[in-house]
Amino acid sequence: MMSRAMNRMKGLFFVLDRKNERGLARWVEELEKRGIPGVILLDEYTVDNFPNLIRNISKQRFEIGGIFNEGPFWDENEDFQFEIMNRITDKVRLCTGKPLRLFGSKYFAYNDNTLKIAENLGIEYVPARGTAGAKAVVYKPEEFKITIISVSNVPSKELGTGSLCDESLRCRSETPEGFRDILFNITEDKIVLVAQTHLSGVKLNWWNVYQQYFERDTVIWQSLDDFATDPLVLPITQIPINTRADYREPKPRIPLEDEADFPFS
Repeated sequence: MMSRAMNRMKGLFFVLDRKNERGLARWVEELEKRGIPGVILLDEYTVDNFPNLIRNISKQRFEIGGIFNEGPFWDENEDFQFEIMNRITDKVRLCTGKPLRLFGSKYFAYNDNTLKIAENLGIEYVPARGTAGAKAVVYKPEEFKITIISVSNVPSKELGTGSLCDESLRCRSETPEGFRDILFNITEDKIVLVAQTHLSGVKLNWWNVYQQYFERDTVIWQSLDDFATDPLVLPITQIPINTRADYREPKPRIPLEDEADFPFS
């Protein structure tokens, strides 16, 4: 008989910072309590305005990355991307005293310029939109010293596919109940689950979906480096890239301000 550990999925957990320090602190506390080695993708706003919070997070087990939430990098030139990536990378390093090893843009979009700049800045990982359905895939392009983490990609009932993420599914008209149904029915061997600080970090019904999922104990949550072992090595031209984002005009069923708040003490 196979052990339970052999039947569990391997998972990587991203917390995506969306200018909500309360939600960020809540998620960091929860992951630390549960022993989940999450990856915290920091927005520049939070680094600028809450440096003490960031320094405290950096002292814990988490991997800290950067995120540019203002737009996707798919069509952006090298100069534009370099200015943003260099600026945010420097700010995080000055704040934490540690190197920033992962950087992504909105929708986890990237192009060859992103990989080239990341390599020059010493960034080791770039997140990407899903390319194999709900199964997360780790790619290693032969031409770059960069590892690409292709996240889980799941369909919605009304508005196309997107990341396995509270905000992504909310923008595609899914409710917390719909998110729960999607999440609980995934059976891939590797997944990336994403939580955004302004939604599940502060909104009770979304938060509860993650808590219920953690209690099922069907995932072995791994560190970034452990999750990225044994990547699929390919020429960059053979690594699939997903540029589909049908929900650039979000269609949430309930306005964010009407979602039930988490009862913070």
